Amino acid sequence: MKNTKLLQFLQTLDGYDWRSLLSFVERPFHNPNPDAHRLLHHLHALWTKGWKPEALEREVVFKALFPKQPYRYQMLNQLMSDLLKLAEVWLVWKRLQEDTALAEQIKAEELVRLQLGKHYRQANRKAKDALEKAPLGPTHHLQSWQLLDLAEQQFFRQNTRQPTPFLQAANSALDDFFMLQKLQYTCEMLNRQRLIDQAFDPTLVESVINHLSGQDLSSKPLHQLYLYLYQMLQAPDRHQETFFSYVDLFRGWSNRLSQETARPLLYYAINYCIGRIREGERSFAPHLLGLYQQGIDEKILIEEKQLSPWTYKNMVKLGLNLKRYDWVEDFVKVYSDYLPADQQKDALHYNLAELYFFRADYEAALDQLRQVEFTDIHYNLGSRTLLAKIYYEQGAWDALEAALKAFQVFLRRNRSISTKVKTPYANFIQLTAALLRQLPASYPKLRAKVEATQPLNNRDWLLAKLS
Repeated sequence: MKNTKLLQFLQTLDGYDWRSLLSFVERPFHNPNPDAHRLLHHLHALWTKGWKPEALEREVVFKALFPKQPYRYQMLNQLMSDLLKLAEVWLVWKRLQEDTALAEQIKAEELVRLQLGKHYRQANRKAKDALEKAPLGPTHHLQSWQLLDLAEQQFFRQNTRQPTPFLQAANSALDDFFMLQKLQYTCEMLNRQRLIDQAFDPTLVESVINHLSGQDLSSKPLHQLYLYLYQMLQAPDRHQETFFSYVDLFRGWSNRLSQETARPLLYYAINYCIGRIREGERSFAPHLLGLYQQGIDEKILIEEKQLSPWTYKNMVKLGLNLKRYDWVEDFVKVYSDYLPADQQKDALHYNLAELYFFRADYEAALDQLRQVEFTDIHYNLGSRTLLAKIYYEQGAWDALEAALKAFQVFLRRNRSISTKVKTPYANFIQLTAALLRQLPASYPKLRAKVEATQPLNNRDWLLAKLS
C-alpha cells in the first residue's frame, strides 16, 4: 500500500482531519460500505503508530481486515478505491462546512433552478450575510458577482417588465473581479521575470490601471494594494513612498484578509525590503524586521502550523545585524518548535551559537555548536564557518588553520553540494586564510580583494576584521 493514492492522501492528514474524516465515514448515509469503514479505522491505527512499513504490506492489511479469508488482491484494491472516493467526497463536504457563503450560494443556485423564489431569497440573504463576515480575498469579489448574477437570473425568470436592479450591479461586480485578478497575474508576471528567464505578455493591464486610477478605491483595498504593488515591481527604486503606502494599507486591512490572500502580499513587501537592502539601503532593515514580526504575530507566515526554515533563519540574521539580541533569543527558543521536526534541534543550537557569537560569548557559542547534528547541509556549512570565526576572535590560530583545512577538504570531497553553494564558502576559506597569514600593512590590498570577490560568504565580517 506504500505508494497508493489512498495512502498518499491519508498521510497528509493531521489529528483534526482524522477525527473529521472518521466521523464523516461513520454516518451510514455517507458510507454504505462497512468494510471501507473498517479499513479506515485500521489505517488510522497504523497512523497513530507512525506508519510502520511492515504493517502497510497489502497481505498484512488484508489479513487484519479479513482474518478468515485467503488474500484477494482485487478485493483489497476495490476497497481502497471506494475509501479514496469517500475521502474525496469528505474533502468537498469539509470545505462546505467551513465556507458558509459558498454552501449558501450553491443552495441558492439549486433553488433558482427549482424555481422556488421564496426559498431562494432566504438562501440569498444568508449567502450575502456570510460573505460579509468572511475574510476578504479575490474569491470575495468572485462570489459577490456570482450572487448578483444569480439574482439577475431569478429576476429574468419572473418575466416582469420592471427595471432590473441587478444587471448593472452584476456587470460592475464582474469588472471588479476581473480587474483584481488581472492585477494579481500581472504582478506575479513581473515578479517571476526577475527570478527566471521567461517573458510574459500581461494583456489589457494598462486599460485596467487607467480605469482604476480614476476611482475611489477606499472600499476596495485589494485593488489599491495591487496597484501599489504594480508600481513597486515596475520601478522599485522610484517608488519607495509607494512602498510605505502599501505597508500602511496592508497593516490596516490585514485582520480582514484571508491567510491565503495576506501571505503573498506580505512576502511581496518582504522581498521589496530585501531588494532595497541588497542595493545598500540598510535603512530598510528595521522595516523588514517589522514585517516579519507582523507575519509571526498574526500567524500569516505560519502555514499548516509550521514556519519556513528560510524565514526563521532570515529573521534571526536580521535581528542579529540590528543588535536586537534579547529579541533574537526569545524568537529562537519559541519558534524553533514551529520548524519541521527534523530541523528543530539543529536550528535551535545553531542559531543560539550565532547569537552568543554576536554577544562575544565564544565559549557558549562553541558549546551550542557541539550540539548541532548536521541534519541539514546548510547548518553544516554555517557551523564550519562560524567555528572559524570563533577561533579567529579567540586568537586560536592553530585551531583556526586546522578548521579551515578541514572545511576545504569537506567542500572538495562532498560532491552532493552544488558549485553554486560551494563557491561563497570556498572564497571565505581562501580570504580568511589570507587574513591569517598577512600583516596589517597588506590589509588595504586584501580589503580590495574582499570587496571585489563574488560570491562571498560573510563579507561584512571579513571587512570588519580588515578595518
